[in-house]
Amino acid sequence: MTASAATGAPGRVAAARMSTPVVAIIGRPNVGKSTFFNRVLGERRAVVHDRPGITRDRNTARAEWAGRAFVLVDTGGFLPAALEGRDAEVRRQAEIAIELADLVLFMVDAKSGLTDLDLAIGQSLRKRGVPALVVVNKVDRAGDPVVHEFHRLGLGAPIPVAAESGTGSGDLLDQLVARLPPPGAAEREPLGRVAIIGRPNVGKSSIVNALLGEPRMIVEPAAGTTMDAVDARWKTEVGELTLVDTAGIRRQAQYQDQPEFYATVRALHALERADVAGLVVDATAGFQRQEARLAQEALDAGCSVLLVYNKWDLIADRERAWKALTAERASRYPTLADLPATPISATARLHLGKLAPLLLKRVEEHRRRIPTPRLNEWLRQVQRRRAAPSTRLGRAPHIYYITQTCVGPPEFTLFVNAPSRLNDNYRRFLWRELAARFDFHGTPLRLRVRKSE
Repeated sequence: MTASAATGAPGRVAAARMSTPVVAIIGRPNVGKSTFFNRVLGERRAVVHDRPGITRDRNTARAEWAGRAFVLVDTGGFLPAALEGRDAEVRRQAEIAIELADLVLFMVDAKSGLTDLDLAIGQSLRKRGVPALVVVNKVDRAGDPVVHEFHRLGLGAPIPVAAESGTGSGDLLDQLVARLPPPGAAEREPLGRVAIIGRPNVGKSSIVNALLGEPRMIVEPAAGTTMDAVDARWKTEVGELTLVDTAGIRRQAQYQDQPEFYATVRALHALERADVAGLVVDATAGFQRQEARLAQEALDAGCSVLLVYNKWDLIADRERAWKALTAERASRYPTLADLPATPISATARLHLGKLAPLLLKRVEEHRRRIPTPRLNEWLRQVQRRRAAPSTRLGRAPHIYYITQTCVGPPEFTLFVNAPSRLNDNYRRFLWRELAARFDFHGTPLRLRVRKSE
């Protein structure tokens, strides 16, 4: 089984659905939906914990079984009668997933048996007429008679599995693939992946919802509402990007519980999968030590960075405030002074139209390739201005040439007769000159040195 990111929003995912079917996992809280989701993907992608209600947003990934690709959507515990509060938000999220789905996996719990809530969910699915498979989880032995009582749901023969151990998962996936619609046209890959990161409660989910034009993420004033990293396709006037909304990242000493720790680890893992990090900053609080640490985390992970100052509608005298914010960041964190930045307001929809072109520019910079002749012309000019210093023994290194060896992020390799003679100060000098000459801003260049024979 393999998985890669994919998802969509109502009205925006139609093109993707033509080629990649959507499979939604639903069920009441704590029946093992996220455990099965992780089992299919072969990794701890969703937050799994024995406390009900941990999964609250749709968690989505591209999976494959028997050569057939599909989009698998994990949802929070489905409470059909919930009318207000967080349970109502989770219900609406699950309903959106059902509307998108070509097939629903309705998961129930063999340990607790058939419940009134299961019957209510089953009735809701029958009314919607969505193709569904009943998945009876936590079945430890073959032929367990408890499976048969789930025939009362009226959705066909129940399929027994044990998501924790993987028992029965292959048979379920065989039936899943058999129920999918015929393959359509090849899916177009997005132009790039953007991880939305930041401290809790700076407005990351509000930005994602505003850009997608739907309540894709649960938004509450309480910090830490988003627990999973959730992918969403975003169609813009400049092309299609994938947004990854992540849990608000706190300092380790501030983790409130184990699930928040797991979510934070996955937020950092999202950076490893992204081209660009959109680092959201509360404009009313400014760029603080936590933002500086997150920016460095993103750069270390190989992401280009765009600072997104949210809540700009709350700022008075904006021109003066922007100059002050920029100057303060340059003064306190000079190595991060050249990070590209833009002010927006998700709630007031202020300057949202600027984000897509700015993010795409960061993606292009992240994947930019410089021709070798241009690089070596630059190297000759730099060495004429400032030659590499000699060692204490009077031995100077000889740099033969430079070439680009990788993109995403850009990596350059210097070929030197004696790498040990090239001191750290000169390497940093070359790195700064390279970034300045080829106009890299907010993109982590990697400069390596190899011995040339």
